[in-house]
Amino acid sequence: MTGARHTVLHVVLFIVFLVVAAGLALALAIVFAPVNLSLEEDGYTLSFLFHKESGLYADLEQIDLLDESYTSERIRSYGGISKDFGTYKNEVYGEHFRLTFSENKHNYILLKRTDGSVTVFNQKSYDATAALYDRLAEKLAAIS
Repeated sequence: MTGARHTVLHVVLFIVFLVVAAGLALALAIVFAPVNLSLEEDGYTLSFLFHKESGLYADLEQIDLLDESYTSERIRSYGGISKDFGTYKNEVYGEHFRLTFSENKHNYILLKRTDGSVTVFNQKSYDATAALYDRLAEKLAAIS
């Protein structure tokens, strides 16, 4: 093998290594990244990796704690080992953003805004989701 071919082979192998490492890093980030709901004075911020949405409590038309009867069809999304997120659709809420932990199929928090957009999300466990919903409901009741 000539020197030039040997160098090209090393460059190609290095690029392949970088692509595989980046893919593995993203997969691990998705598995371990938390779903955070920050409750501020006038509004909220829901964040997960590259997804972030914020809004005012005044713009929330409805919040609900959904049970295991909530189902939706995947439209454009990622369904992984620990989380499902992306655009989903069902008869009740139409197309909506869903960000849920795969191991908790028992309860979900619904945020429906006055513009008609909907987000459904949960936490890793039933109790954590219910507690977060209670905190959100208390915050909304306090400003009403």
